[in-house]
Amino acid sequence: MTRNSLTALLGIAALSFASAYAQEGDEQASDEPLRCLSMNSIRSTRIVDDYRVLFFSARDKAFLNRLDRECLGLSRSGTFEYKVQSGARHARLCSTDSITVLEPAGRGLNCGLGMFEPLTQEELETLISGPSRTTVSVPVEAPKQEPPPEPPSAPAPQ
Repeated sequence: MTRNSLTALLGIAALSFASAYAQEGDEQASDEPLRCLSMNSIRSTRIVDDYRVLFFSARDKAFLNRLDRECLGLSRSGTFEYKVQSGARHARLCSTDSITVLEPAGRGLNCGLGMFEPLTQEELETLISGPSRTTVSVPVEAPKQEPPPEPPSAPAPQ
């Protein structure tokens, strides 16, 4: 191998590494939605409902993924799987990928992922806790209805 070829290969490898590192850095630094998450950074997931899934990164960052359509059975089953392209050097889960609902009877629907939206701690807590279940009710008296006026009596026939 010539010296120029070796230099070119080392340059390509350095760019590839820098690109992967920048993607992982983006997960921590940016508030903009991401197209992909590094598979190495995904620590866990949580299903919010049939439309949304939370992805938690190893850096204690949370990302909300709004699926491209309703994924029937997702919240009911509570489990899903995802795969990335095999052979990828730096495996990433992207908005072009999909998840598959795992039903008790077998595999369920395939549902396309959306962008990965970074969440603040406050947004995450609000999303996880959901709307307040406390309902305040105040008794209200129904308005009293006046009886309708009686029609005037007709004179009795004689």
